[in-house]
Amino acid sequence: MKKQSTTIISIILLIIIVIFALLNTTTAEVNLLGLHVRMPLVLLIFVCLLIGAAIIYLLSFSTHLKADKELKELKASKVSKDELKKYQKSIDQLQKENVSLQQQIKELEKQSLTTK
Repeated sequence: MKKQSTTIISIILLIIIVIFALLNTTTAEVNLLGLHVRMPLVLLIFVCLLIGAAIIYLLSFSTHLKADKELKELKASKVSKDELKKYQKSIDQLQKENVSLQQQIKELEKQSLTTK
């Protein structure tokens, strides 16, 4: 659903930009670091739009690279089978100890009830 709404919003924005560009067909002079260029305002708008899109892509690309790096680190830090067996033995031992402690609690409760 999120992807569909993003696509719809993108299409609406694109239509608005196209309408704005078609309404501004006059020629404009652009000064960029001493370079004077005359071009239609429509073309200037589209060039600026493409530059902005490229900047956004580059920023999102760096975020994507960071996420990939974190994923690789997480995959590399997986627990080995030997460690997993060791942890499972510890869990089993703790569960047995828990059962024995629960039995002791029950016995102590019985003793306290009989002494009253």
